Amino acid sequence: MREDAAAVSIERWAGLITWGLLSVIVLWLYADDLPNGLRDPRWFISVALLLGFIVLFALATRERAFQREPQTRTLLVCLQLAFIYPLFWLTPYNFLAILLTMWSAQLPIFMTVRKAALVALAASVVFGAIYQWRWQMDDAWLSALLFWAFHLFAITMTASQLREQRSRAREQQLNRELRATQALLSEASRQQERTRIARNIHDLLGHHLTALSIHLQVAERKSTAEAQQMVRESQRIAKLLLADVREAVAELRDNEQLDIREALNALTGTIDGRVITLQMDSTVHVTDVEIADAIVKAAQEGVTNFLRHSRGNAMTIALMTQADRGLVLELRDNGNVAPELSKGNGLHGMYERFAAVGGECHIDTREDMCIRCSIPLEVL
Repeated sequence: MREDAAAVSIERWAGLITWGLLSVIVLWLYADDLPNGLRDPRWFISVALLLGFIVLFALATRERAFQREPQTRTLLVCLQLAFIYPLFWLTPYNFLAILLTMWSAQLPIFMTVRKAALVALAASVVFGAIYQWRWQMDDAWLSALLFWAFHLFAITMTASQLREQRSRAREQQLNRELRATQALLSEASRQQERTRIARNIHDLLGHHLTALSIHLQVAERKSTAEAQQMVRESQRIAKLLLADVREAVAELRDNEQLDIREALNALTGTIDGRVITLQMDSTVHVTDVEIADAIVKAAQEGVTNFLRHSRGNAMTIALMTQADRGLVLELRDNGNVAPELSKGNGLHGMYERFAAVGGECHIDTREDMCIRCSIPLEVL
């Protein structure tokens, strides 16, 4: 919903300018037509209605989300009609239907183009009825039809802008997921290279040094007293070198853990005013590629669900180690969801990935939306 509202930002400013020009013209003409001019109560009521409409319009089209989306934004759009129709009833200027055009341009945010066109048609029928029966205008229905055509144009333009915005959002989401996957693959490749180097050092240098040490022992027994001292020194150096090699191999193997911070960082940032942050404990160590892949894929799915379905404006990806649960991934956002949340293919895939590596996932909607996945320490 936030992405959709952001897509009409240009139309929002165009609407504000249109409202300003329209309000000045209407109030100026109305002051001339009223017997008491600017002192007439109906003029002040018209001012209040125009101001009320633009306040509701500005709130309904703002980019920052409300606590309850889309209910609050839908209510604001509906309330705008409560300020438009009294203006039609008070003033005899049918060009005030431009306000209905501004109103209609917001409808594609909440419904399909076809439904928006039908709703705009119903609103235009009410407009025609008011100006036909209240002001006895002969061309009221013709004006209603013509203005409905303008409403359709505004609806299609907004819908086109929304499609473009959604397409850009999908592209940005794919790019983030691609960067995260690329970072994980690079880290996995580095881990495999470290393992290969450690194995080669152990298999080649270790075996050769062991053979050298054995040959030096044999040479010590067969050498003269004068040469034995030099052989013993060479044997001592060979043993020290063998110990150094084993220590280096052990250090390489100890550093086999995957650094998935870069992959998770690729999923964070500010997207259409919605903030995604990462909290990762320094005690987290992941050495298995499948576990790392499950974590990154789960985070990707969580970000996708947050951007597409959540009503919140902040999400946290938390990766930590707990004594009772092991390695824990929490995907939490401040959007309110229904307790009977249905699991789609993405959530089922998340459950299956963690089950394959000996973990489990749970969804908690008692407060904020929270997906918690854990892997026992004995599995790591």
